[in-house]
Amino acid sequence: MRVSLIWRPVLICLALVMAILLAVQWVSPGTLPKIWIALLIFIAAAGVAFSLTARSAAERIRRMKDFAERAGSGDFTPLERDHGHDEIADLSDALGRTVAGLGQTVRTLTDERNRSSAILGSMVEGVAVVTGEERILYCNQAFEQILELPAGTSQGRTLVEALRQADLVALVRQALSGAEELTGEVEVGTVRRRNFSVTAAPVRSTGANGAVLVLHDITELRRLERVRRDFVANVSHEFKTPLTAIQGFAETLLNGALDDKANRKHFVEIIRDHARRLARLTDDLLKLSRIEAGRLELEIRPVRVAALVNGCVETARLNAQARGLRIVVDLPDDVPAVRGDGAQLGEVLQNLIDNAVQYTPSGGQVDVQARANGHDVTFTVSDTGIGIPESDLERIFERFYRVDAARSREAGGTGLGLAIARHIVDAHGGRIWVESAVGQGSRFHFSIPTSS
Repeated sequence: MRVSLIWRPVLICLALVMAILLAVQWVSPGTLPKIWIALLIFIAAAGVAFSLTARSAAERIRRMKDFAERAGSGDFTPLERDHGHDEIADLSDALGRTVAGLGQTVRTLTDERNRSSAILGSMVEGVAVVTGEERILYCNQAFEQILELPAGTSQGRTLVEALRQADLVALVRQALSGAEELTGEVEVGTVRRRNFSVTAAPVRSTGANGAVLVLHDITELRRLERVRRDFVANVSHEFKTPLTAIQGFAETLLNGALDDKANRKHFVEIIRDHARRLARLTDDLLKLSRIEAGRLELEIRPVRVAALVNGCVETARLNAQARGLRIVVDLPDDVPAVRGDGAQLGEVLQNLIDNAVQYTPSGGQVDVQARANGHDVTFTVSDTGIGIPESDLERIFERFYRVDAARSREAGGTGLGLAIARHIVDAHGGRIWVESAVGQGSRFHFSIPTSS
């Protein structure tokens, strides 16, 4: 049976008194009553003293017990100082220092955990920690988004359930087997394919081993590499045709055609036309390079819409008449001026009108309009030409992209006009787009902010 600390001294005193009384009774039976009275008085005084002392000690110990239980549940409120000068006071001070150190350690670990969680949560790279049993112990939001997993459902799942990528699973398993840091590349996604650089590294601890998996999005890098390769291939192809023609006809002239009065002039004209095409291509490439490098210089000022449209139409009218086409201009009197570089905007509009004339059969019509639309002015060039297939609409503003490549080259086109036009419109804070259907003509639009 457990006896409270308060009553232990009292019981000990009673046991001692009984022993003394039995001894006195055995030695001198007659003196027992007086001694009995004296001892009872002594016992009563001692019992009261022991009881008060024990009660105080028990209360101090109980406070330490409550403090220890609070600390165990995460409450590190400091213990009220014990003002005693005995071993219990020393124990109370030691317990207070220990819990204070433990609280500081817990706060430090909590801050580090919150900081790490915030860093991992804000990363665009996907990060996951995998246990030795091939279960996901932790992953950030980017990891779930990359693998198209429901938010908050990945932790605790197995690799095979979550990743569904044989290459990824194999890489993590190699890291779990003790291999050093491993790298690779995977393609993820069903509708929208994305490329990721993968790093898997082993994590060794005293409890168990695991691995860290990091996914870095390199989709844009791979796209730019493809664009660069396509650009080099397209430039090489565009230069090859005129250079071959120039070289071929020059060799023909050198091999005796200079004496052929009937054809030598025609050969020289062909060389001149291809040289001009090379010059246009070089100029467009240099201009596109300056624009994409952010070195396009714009002289921003109010530009009158009527003057801009009429100037471009007059430039294209002679070619349109030669092809049997009609150009119709529709300009309201109240169209406000736009804010931009008149020469650059004229190049955009001229390119659209020239394309409309080029791709419209004889007897057709080209319409040029301008309408105020809120804080913008929208320019529209419509034609009754061959139209553009729907599959080509999204790529029509790419460099060197042509719907009808042969016809464009015959007309001397470089395939860069619409790409340059898009960059110029973007530099003015506007946008450019197209609506078209095969056999029904095309409608090119671009909007520019008004000067007001």
